Amino acid sequence: MKLLKLFTLLIMSALALPSFGQGLKAFKLKNGLSVYIWEDNTKSDVFGIVGVRTGAVNDPASYTGLAHYLEHVMFKGTDKIGALDWATEEPLYKQIITKYDEMAEETDPGKKEAIAKEINDLTVQAGKISVSSEFSNLMESMGGKGVNAGTGYDLTFYHNSFPPYQINKWLEISSQRFMHPVFRTFQTELETVYEEFNRSKDNPGRIQNDFIMGKAFEGHPYSRSIIGLPDHLKNPRLSKLIQFYEDWYTPENMVLILVGNINANQISGRIAGTFGRLANKPTPDRIKYPNLEIKGRTQYTAKIGNYPSINLVYQGVSTGHPDKKALEIALSLLSNNNRTGVLDKLTIDGELTQGYAYPAFMREQGRCIISCIPLYDENQRRFESTKTAEKKALKAIEQIANGNIEDWVINAIKANMCRDFDLMMESNERKGETLLEAFVNEQDLNKVLNYKDEVMGVTIDDIKRVAKQYLNNDYLAIFIEKGKLDKKEKIKKPGYKPVEPPVGKQSLYSQQFKTMPIGKVDETFLNFANVKSKKINERSQFFYTPNSENNVFNLTLKYGVGQREFPQLNIAANLMNNAGVMGSYEPQDLKKELSKLNATCEVFATDDYLYITMRGYEENLQAACQLLSRQILMPKLDDKQLARIKGSLLGERQQRKENVQILADALNQYLFYQDKSNYIDELTDKQIIELKISELTGDINRASNYEAQIYYTGTLPMENVFEVLSKNLPLVANEKESNSPQVKQMAAVKENTIYFLPNSDVEQAQLFFYMPTTNFDKKDDVLRDAFYQYFSGSFNGLVLSELREKRSMVYTAYGVVRTPVLPGFPTYFSGQIGTQNDKAVEALTVYMDLLNNMPKNPDRMDNIKSYLRQEALTTQPDFRDKAAYVEMCKRRGYTQDPSIENVPKIDALTFEDIVKYYEENIKGRPIAIGIMGNPKEISLEQLGKFGKVVKLTEKKLFNTKDAMF
Repeated sequence: MKLLKLFTLLIMSALALPSFGQGLKAFKLKNGLSVYIWEDNTKSDVFGIVGVRTGAVNDPASYTGLAHYLEHVMFKGTDKIGALDWATEEPLYKQIITKYDEMAEETDPGKKEAIAKEINDLTVQAGKISVSSEFSNLMESMGGKGVNAGTGYDLTFYHNSFPPYQINKWLEISSQRFMHPVFRTFQTELETVYEEFNRSKDNPGRIQNDFIMGKAFEGHPYSRSIIGLPDHLKNPRLSKLIQFYEDWYTPENMVLILVGNINANQISGRIAGTFGRLANKPTPDRIKYPNLEIKGRTQYTAKIGNYPSINLVYQGVSTGHPDKKALEIALSLLSNNNRTGVLDKLTIDGELTQGYAYPAFMREQGRCIISCIPLYDENQRRFESTKTAEKKALKAIEQIANGNIEDWVINAIKANMCRDFDLMMESNERKGETLLEAFVNEQDLNKVLNYKDEVMGVTIDDIKRVAKQYLNNDYLAIFIEKGKLDKKEKIKKPGYKPVEPPVGKQSLYSQQFKTMPIGKVDETFLNFANVKSKKINERSQFFYTPNSENNVFNLTLKYGVGQREFPQLNIAANLMNNAGVMGSYEPQDLKKELSKLNATCEVFATDDYLYITMRGYEENLQAACQLLSRQILMPKLDDKQLARIKGSLLGERQQRKENVQILADALNQYLFYQDKSNYIDELTDKQIIELKISELTGDINRASNYEAQIYYTGTLPMENVFEVLSKNLPLVANEKESNSPQVKQMAAVKENTIYFLPNSDVEQAQLFFYMPTTNFDKKDDVLRDAFYQYFSGSFNGLVLSELREKRSMVYTAYGVVRTPVLPGFPTYFSGQIGTQNDKAVEALTVYMDLLNNMPKNPDRMDNIKSYLRQEALTTQPDFRDKAAYVEMCKRRGYTQDPSIENVPKIDALTFEDIVKYYEENIKGRPIAIGIMGNPKEISLEQLGKFGKVVKLTEKKLFNTKDAMF
C-alpha cells in the first residue's frame, strides 16, 4: 500500500520540462526529504548526491569550522557501520565527548595538553574495537568511484558514481550513514583539518580570496573562511559537532539526487525504505544578517600577493533574485569566453595583463567583483601601478553602466550562455550539481531547467537597468600588493599515538551488506567501430562521432608538431587566441564575427601537437570554419599583444622563485628530467625579449603544414561534415609527416638520492618521489591498476591509511606507476606527500617503509577485484572524447575496448600477483626524492639515512642563461 502511494506521488510530481529534461522526476518522502531522479539510459553509471542545505554560514560565531569538520567525520561510520563491539565502544565514545568539553573549558596549557593525551589514549583504545574506514571499504567493494564530499558556505554534499546494478546497496549504505553516525577518530581528523589549514597558508590565491571575501561580505558569515578560524580549530568540542548535526541534518533540509542509468519507478519504493528511515525533526530558524552598505569608494590594501592586482567589489544579488541573470549578462559584457568584453579588449590591446569580472552570488547575499592585474612593462621590468589599473577598469565599467552596448554583443552572450548550458547538461555530475544548487537555493526546478528560455527572456533594457543600478560609484577598492604571507596563525600539529585498527575484522553490518543482492550486470563494451574515420588529405585523418544530446558541435584540429620542434609555438599559439586576419579583421573585429556565429575558438600547443579547438551550433559550422581557416593561414598578430605576453612571462619569472607552488612543480620536474626539465629547457629571458611577430607567424604557418587529426562531434551526417571540413579547413596538400607523439627521455636513478631545496617560508614541506621502473606493455595494465588500488587507491590504500587515517601526518598523499604515451618506453613510480616541516622526516620514514617493505593484507583482495571489475564495466568516455580515447587505446596496442581483454584478467587476479608485481617493479629499486622545506626543522643528517643528499638552490631549477632576475 505504501509503495502504491509513493508511485502516485512520483507520477503527480513529474515536471513540465524541456525535452532534454523529460527524464527528471521529483518528489518528497513522508519525512520531508526531497528526491530528484534524472533518468538517462545512455550513461554507463549513476551519479549520486546526498546534499544538505547547511554549510559554514550556519557555524556558530564562537565555533566556526563545524560544518567542515562534520563533513570529514561523516565518513567514520555509525553504531552499525564500522562497529565491531558497539556496547564496549559506546562508553569510550561518550568519555571522549566529555573530555573534549573539559579540554575546551580548561585554560591552563599544561592541563589542556594532559587532557588531549587522555583523549588520544581513549581514541586508540576505541580504535581497536572499530573500523573507521569501513564505509570507504564498502563503497570500494561495490565499485563506488570518486567517493568524496564538499563543504561550502550554504551547503554540504556527499557524492560518488557507482554501477547501476548496485543501486540497492548504494541506497542502503548512503542512508545508513546518516542514522546514528559515530564520529570516530575525531582527534586524527582534527589534525587532518589542521594540515588542510596550514597548507592553505602557502597558497597566495587562497589568502587573497579570504581577504577579499572578508571585506566584501563584512558582517556576514560569508566573510569567514569555510575551514574555520584558527582559535576555534585549536579548541574543538565534539559535543558542538554532534549538536550541529542534530540541528541541521534534518530530512526536510536534505536532498537525494540520482542521475544516470536508472529507472525512477523501479527504485522509488527502495528509496522510501532506506532514506525514509531518517527521523523527521524540525530545522532551526536561520539567523538573518544585514547586507553590507557600500557607500562611495572605500579602499583596502594588503601585501599578500606575488604580483599586484586590483579588485573592485560592487553590490550584487542573492542566487534567487530576479535580477541575477541580467546582472550575470552585464558582467559578461566586461569579460566572457568569447573575449568580446570591454575588459577583454583592454587585455587584447595590451593595456592590462589580465582583466575579468565574475559574480559572487550566494544564497543570502551577492557581490559583483572585477579583478585586474596591471600591465607588466617589459622595458622597465615592473608592473604599472594599481591606481592606473583601477582607472582603466572604471572606464570599462562606466561604459557598461552607461548603456554603451551594442545589441549584437548582448545577443551573442545570451546565445553563448545557452550553448554552455547545453554542454553542461551532457554530464551526470553537472546535472546533479545543478539540481543540488536548485535545492539549496529553494528554486523552482522548472525555472532552473528552462534556463535557456529565462536567459533569452532577459531584455536589453533589463541589462542596462541592472548595470546602471549595481555597477555605480559605490564600491570597495581592494588592492593586493606584493608581500610575504602572514603565517603567524599556524596550528602546530601535536604528536599523538597512531590509531591502529584491527586487521581483517569487519562489522556484522559489513557482512550482511556484502551479501545483499544486486541487479543484473550488463557487460557492455565500447565498440571502436562506432567512431568513423576517413582520410581527409594525403596524410590527415578525419574522425567522426555522432552527438545525440544537442546541436552543439565540437571540432579539434590536432597538427602533428609541437614545442619540441618549435620552442616558441606555445607563445605563438597564445597570440593566436587574440589574432585577427591580415587585410580583413582586427583581433577584436574577428572575435565579434565569431561571436555573431556563437562560435568559440582556442589555440594551444604541447610538446607534441598544435591544437585548435572550436565549438558552436552546427547551422554556423561552414561560416565559422571559413573564418578560422583565414585566421590560421593569414594571422594578424599584434605587437602590443606580444608585448603584453612578454611582460606577463617575464613578470611571472620575476616572482616564481618566491612562489611555493611553482617551486614545488619545478623541483618535481627536476626529479624527472634533471637539466631537461621544462623550467630549464625553456626560452631564455633574452630570447623572450627578442621575439618577433614575423617569427611567431612563421611558426604557426609551419606547424599547420603538418599532417593533422581532425576530431568532430555533431548531429550532421558524417558525409555532410566531411564535405564542409575538407573544403573549409586550413589543410595543405602533401602535408609533412608527423613524428608525434614522442616520449621525453627521463632521468636515470642509479642510487637513492635526496634533492633538498631549503625554503624557510614554506608552511608545509613538499616531498616528491620518482623511480624508473620497467618498460610499458599493455599486458601489465591490470597489475598496475591493482597495485595502485592496493598501495594508494583512495582512502583504502596503504598510503592514506598509514599517513592520514592512522597518523594524521598529511591532508593528501599518493603513489602511482605512470605510463608513457607509447609502448616500449619506461614506466615510472611517482608519488607526493604534503606535510608539516616538523613531521617531514617521520612521514618520509613511513612512506619509504611502505615502498621497501610493503605490508601484506590479502583480505583487501576481494574489494580490489570487485572495484576494478566494476570500474572497467562502467567507465566509458564521454561521446565528445570517444574518438580521441579510441586512438589512444590503439596507440597503446589495443584493437578493441581494453575491458574486453582486461576483465578476464581481473577475474583471475590473485593477491600473489600484486605482491609479485611489487617485488619485480618497485621493491629495492633506487629512488630520487625531492624535498622542499624549512631547513630549521628538517635535518640533513636524518635525510642522509635514506640516501645521498644533494642540496639545491632555486637557481638550479630554472634556466639561468641570459637571466634578468
